[in-house]
Amino acid sequence: MPRDDNQKAQKARTGARRLIEQAPIAFAGLAVTTGLAYLAGSFYTRAYFAEFGASWILEEVPAAIYFSQSWIPLLLILFFVYLATTNLGLIDSPNQLTANTKFKISVVVVQYGSGLFSLLLVVILLLSYAGATFAAIVLSVISVVVLLWLLASALELWVVRLITEDLQMDLTMASIACVLVAVGLYVVPAQLGMNRARADKQAPASLLTVYLHGNTEKEYKLLFAADERLYVFPAQYEGNYPSVEGTTAANVSFLPIEK
Repeated sequence: MPRDDNQKAQKARTGARRLIEQAPIAFAGLAVTTGLAYLAGSFYTRAYFAEFGASWILEEVPAAIYFSQSWIPLLLILFFVYLATTNLGLIDSPNQLTANTKFKISVVVVQYGSGLFSLLLVVILLLSYAGATFAAIVLSVISVVVLLWLLASALELWVVRLITEDLQMDLTMASIACVLVAVGLYVVPAQLGMNRARADKQAPASLLTVYLHGNTEKEYKLLFAADERLYVFPAQYEGNYPSVEGTTAANVSFLPIEK
């Protein structure tokens, strides 16, 4: 028993040391994924406002809104990164690694997930072109999960290759997966933002109704709010793009203003 306890303690210390040695890689990965989340949020926000013909709003609001649009993907990314690095410090040999169930799943995801994700991208673009807004939104949300899973699996293969010198592993499919992830990080949030904007225009009831002082009979829809600055457009409008205008919170009411 004492010998077994000593072996377990030694193994735990070895695993902890390996995890500490890989900490710089983990922090670098977190920094990269945070930057990717920021980019995804910016693509989504730009596409959303562009569909309303109001890209100029981005010149008046802080860049922090990009993170406000991407915090859920960011949390998912951090979660998958955690999954990708779990138990790496407990690897004793390449054979033990390749026998690990999670590692086998990552290999399968990289091999077949790239094809599935490519198909999703094509179908999303076709649905958007055909005007099938709701279906495009649903598939875009699904593709976010597939993208993050693909990213986490490819990341795990790269990390394992870096920390395991004796393991000979072909990273061609992992490289292809990374390229697809880079493409998807633009296409998916851009399509999701555009189709979400289309849905809001087709069903304006999803946006808050507001009234402006000095124009008590006309309904407006609240497009976006940043601190005391609000951006609204008429509930009824002609053409493809509503007339979006900026105003202050003091000039807005959520109930009809009595004359």
